[in-house]
Amino acid sequence: VVVADKLNVRPSQMLTVASIEPHIESEFGSRLEPLGFQRLGERKWVRSQKLPVRELFVIGTLKGARYSPAWGFSSGFAPSFRGQSFRRQSTVKNVIMDLMIDPIDITGDVPRQTFSFITGHSTEIPIEQIRTCAEHFVPQALADFDRVRSVRDFCEFFVERSRLKYRRLGFDTYVQHKLAHAFVLLLTGQRNEGLDRIREFCRSMDVEFDDRVLSECIRHAHAHATA
Repeated sequence: VVVADKLNVRPSQMLTVASIEPHIESEFGSRLEPLGFQRLGERKWVRSQKLPVRELFVIGTLKGARYSPAWGFSSGFAPSFRGQSFRRQSTVKNVIMDLMIDPIDITGDVPRQTFSFITGHSTEIPIEQIRTCAEHFVPQALADFDRVRSVRDFCEFFVERSRLKYRRLGFDTYVQHKLAHAFVLLLTGQRNEGLDRIREFCRSMDVEFDDRVLSECIRHAHAHATA
């Protein structure tokens, strides 16, 4: 435990989460918002220029008071699954990532371009670290966003990502990936395979296959399926 008196620092000078957040919002927001991204809550942005597909950029927290960005897409068809409930992803407020792209998953290591601080010990806001992080990761996210301009593009990119070797969390470790994969199959005309995956998802999560919201989403995806 670090004691303020031993550091000759007043408690009011110590770095806090509240003091660092505005700098995070500024560095990332200044790069994302001019491109059409809307900020939603803390460290989360969404862009809805390619509906029904939406693009998301988030800055997550890691152990050791570290921050690391991730990004991804909502297909516009798969429901979200949280708290044993299905919900339509109909607005920017309830949209989540059907495809999560976290740079740590592929390497297994926390990139050096992440930034960190220790509350109650650090006294200076790591402005240069935050800027370096934004300069490094935002272009990576934009390059992935440029690849997906339609639902078909989303489906192709989803399948490509599902085949990569992950060194940290496996692709199917993300619960939403399991559900979204079923909808990718539906959207690409593989109805039976998609429905089988949804049934298996419902069995594994102990939820009803004939859930009203889930059924509506299945019908919607089937109506927009392409061969």
